[in-house]
Amino acid sequence: MQVERVFLLVRGKKHLSAAQRVEKLLCDPLFHMLHSDAATGRRNVFNRIQVVEGDLALPQLGLSGADAQKLKNEVEIVIHCAANLELDIEIQKTLQINYCGTKQLMLLAQDMLQLHAFMFTSTYYVNHFLSRNKPVAEVVHDLPLRLPGDSRTLTHSQLVEALLAMPPSEANVQAMELMANLNFTSTYAFGKHLTEQLLNDPSSLQQGVSKVIIRPSLIAGLQGDPYPGYIVGLAGAAGFPMGYSLGFYHSINGVAFASDYILDLIPCDVVAALVITAAAAAVAETGPNASSSAKVYHAASAHSHPLMMSYSFSKMSEFWQANPPPLRLPFTTYVTYTDKRSPTLWGLQADKWITSAKVWLVTKYMAWAGKEREARALVYGFKAFCVQNSFRYNRSIVSRVDNAIELRDSIKCDEASLWPCVWDKSIGNWDTYGVTNLAGIRNLLFRIRGDCVSQVPSHFKLQQGLSDPSLVQEWANSSSSSSSNGDDGFDTVDSSSVTSFCSAVAK
Repeated sequence: MQVERVFLLVRGKKHLSAAQRVEKLLCDPLFHMLHSDAATGRRNVFNRIQVVEGDLALPQLGLSGADAQKLKNEVEIVIHCAANLELDIEIQKTLQINYCGTKQLMLLAQDMLQLHAFMFTSTYYVNHFLSRNKPVAEVVHDLPLRLPGDSRTLTHSQLVEALLAMPPSEANVQAMELMANLNFTSTYAFGKHLTEQLLNDPSSLQQGVSKVIIRPSLIAGLQGDPYPGYIVGLAGAAGFPMGYSLGFYHSINGVAFASDYILDLIPCDVVAALVITAAAAAVAETGPNASSSAKVYHAASAHSHPLMMSYSFSKMSEFWQANPPPLRLPFTTYVTYTDKRSPTLWGLQADKWITSAKVWLVTKYMAWAGKEREARALVYGFKAFCVQNSFRYNRSIVSRVDNAIELRDSIKCDEASLWPCVWDKSIGNWDTYGVTNLAGIRNLLFRIRGDCVSQVPSHFKLQQGLSDPSLVQEWANSSSSSSSNGDDGFDTVDSSSVTSFCSAVAK
């Protein structure tokens, strides 16, 4: 599958335009190998990137008429991975972005003349209403949607319309009760479930277009090139190691997860490989015989390469004791599981109260020392940690990866190593990858290079920048020049070829 053009649908943010945000992103050391290729004349993939300014929250995605028409004429594959990722956001806010925004993108896709496939990034949290530690098939779940006190079963669109028509406070109450009845853990997961129903509707897209749902579990740092250990933020999979390193667990009683909990981490590059290979497979299946239902892939490890939470705590203890962080709450030890255990409400509450007191004392001292920004970051990190470390998420789910395995086995032998779309023992082991991931988190938190960390495997490398930083500025300058001279309404480096991808990137 030859990719001739990549459209990036991105919103402006604060003082930066969409093009400036992408330009800044592409100057990140993550892309050092692509910059090296461009500098040596091997290939320049940046010439294929075309930025389109838009916003899921705006009518018609905020696109100009010219931009919308260009996408309708040229896009062949849509990869939709934009979302509001807040777990406990108000129901109307998550629906407006994650459901209604996707619906608007699908309406645009219905007019795309060359469209072969529509890819939607969901989450494995949609499986969390199911039984604990039971295998979950790669299917779209069909659940009864009934508002409290109403016996009528609603469609996904009817329910969303009803919730958006209510006052926000009433919508939250109604949604919370419905979610409790269905055993959902968060508004984020429930909104993603409804959006999966939207995509899976036979009439959602034109006949012959393949539809794919990718459900990632907790996305962690890269396990391989171009930047082993690279991680961009402390949400999701990085939250537990971050809280652990800072001493947010006062004792084992403060851990919200039972000893039989399976920690479903997945390296980011495995998710990316699955998305790309699934897109190629979807294109091959397009046409009159394409299914009207969406094909689901789990990007997860609990089935193919399970990692017990108890084991991960032991490895985190070893790592952080060997590599003490520069900041850690006082009077804490790096806790581990010593035997079988289940969390208790009193234990969690007591531990949280003690840690809250420590955070308060430390932030007061930091503010007195002129470290107000760091103090605010510590408070924010503790609040985010408490959201994840709760009874609601003590739901160990084993997401099967049968479709991903079938996809992997269909790849030509000489290309299989390039597309590691299933995380299993043939790709890596948790001991090696765990240290790589923790070293990446340590670098993100404290700006400590990976080669300055004990126990780091020899293949680990943290890129501090491009081999020649001037190449970044040279590319940025050429990009700005081309953008200002373009006449098609797009911010672009090169407008000579046609598209193969339209990617709505995360906000």
